[in-house]
Amino acid sequence: MHLLWFRRDLRLTDNESVTLATANNTPVLPFFIIDPWFYTWEDVGTARVRFLFESLLDLDRQLQERGSRLFIFEGNSTQIIQDLTTQLIGQGDRPQLFFNRDVQVEYGISRDREIVEFYQELNLDCHLGLNNFLQTSDRRQEWFGEYYTYQRQPQYQPPQSIDLPTLAIDIPQLTFAELTQKYSQFWNVEKVYFPGGETNAHDTLDSFLAHRFHGYHWKLSRPWLTQQGATSHLSPHLTFGTISTRTVYQATKAKVAALASQPKAEFSLKAFRDRLRWHDSFAQRLYFHPEVAYQNRYPEFDDWYNWDELSPNQLELYQAWQEGMTGFPLIDASMRQLQTMGWMNFRMRAMCATFLTINCGVSWHHGAKHYMNYLVDGDLAIDNWQWQMQAGITNPLSETFRIYNPNKNITEKDPDLSFIHHWIPELQGYSLGEVSAGQYTDSYYPQPILDWSQTRKVNGKIVSDLRKQVRARLVAQGGAEYDNAIAAKETVEKYWEYKNREYLKKLTVDS
Repeated sequence: MHLLWFRRDLRLTDNESVTLATANNTPVLPFFIIDPWFYTWEDVGTARVRFLFESLLDLDRQLQERGSRLFIFEGNSTQIIQDLTTQLIGQGDRPQLFFNRDVQVEYGISRDREIVEFYQELNLDCHLGLNNFLQTSDRRQEWFGEYYTYQRQPQYQPPQSIDLPTLAIDIPQLTFAELTQKYSQFWNVEKVYFPGGETNAHDTLDSFLAHRFHGYHWKLSRPWLTQQGATSHLSPHLTFGTISTRTVYQATKAKVAALASQPKAEFSLKAFRDRLRWHDSFAQRLYFHPEVAYQNRYPEFDDWYNWDELSPNQLELYQAWQEGMTGFPLIDASMRQLQTMGWMNFRMRAMCATFLTINCGVSWHHGAKHYMNYLVDGDLAIDNWQWQMQAGITNPLSETFRIYNPNKNITEKDPDLSFIHHWIPELQGYSLGEVSAGQYTDSYYPQPILDWSQTRKVNGKIVSDLRKQVRARLVAQGGAEYDNAIAAKETVEKYWEYKNREYLKKLTVDS
């Protein structure tokens, strides 16, 4: 018998473990474990859990169409699998376990290691597959080529039928009705903006490639346009694996082939595929360096960015930022969008992170936790590393780092104020000039909680000086850490060189 353990790979299409476990009509027990640890984790978010449960429902429906169903076990994952395996052995079986690698926190890494060792001790087969592309040994120089080789390979096809064994096992289980009732706090939301499940993932991809992708390369930084669907909206599906990046990549390439030389459209889809690769590169980093999810990349920042209790002034700034009441309209509209939708486009996430860390002087740890509590697509691999980037910690060999001007961004990213007026009704009726200049004294919308230029100067210098300390140490010490910093700097420089080339290509396409 084969045990098929689903985690953040809640799909049948292009799922290595599903295809291998169901081969040759071997009886398969598909299961998911509701681990209490996850639902008490401080980074858990209501929108994300609801998305997960919707995805489980869709997966169960697909399995039932193939003559099977999804078993929902509840308890400690390691204990559940050990008990299940032991009971099957006691019934004369020698089960094989199939599951895909996941990029996750230390808890998950140690859990997986313990389960693999348990199977090795019993001399039972345990197959670890890939959810998406991932190097399991560090071959950084080959990553780019191996990534595209993987993306171009044929996808794993879903089984037409699955042989469900008849079992008598004594393992705590939940029906879907019991799941809904027991975890009702995750279901009670006013509106679902991103419904979960593989079926919805493919529908979302199809609608993106049908028409929404046009202009992606410039629309992705415009918060109102992205809210309306100018970006793929696949991010929560990629987070929970209801669709693979390879499926998305190949569908995008097929669309390009069908366009028959439409340069502008092809340019948009190329920009989207670049973002897809960017997504997988962040997962790769966390796989080799799980500590960066919660620790500063360089210890020189530990006194400035940490989990220390916030001072009264910091707490006041932090709470205003959380509630979207900072007096900076684009910041506040974005933070209100996050609370309501569980989502923001990338540019607004970065800008709000920089504002909190640099201007408010609040550690990225606090901001990252708030994001994870609300984001439907919250992914430690991307989110927490991005927080360190926006806080000025990463790439210390570069003498500059970016600090977004939130009022300047209004003119650039929301020139007709559609986004701001939607999320801040207090500013409806005010013009672009008035909003950008803060001339809304008759409104009950708050005045700015801080002097942006002054905090940029003062706190920006503190971060800049810390970067200098890191740079001096790395240069003096040399070694692997310095080599890694050099590689990071070169990667960033190549990225901007590439962006400049792509911009020139865009000008050619538009002319």
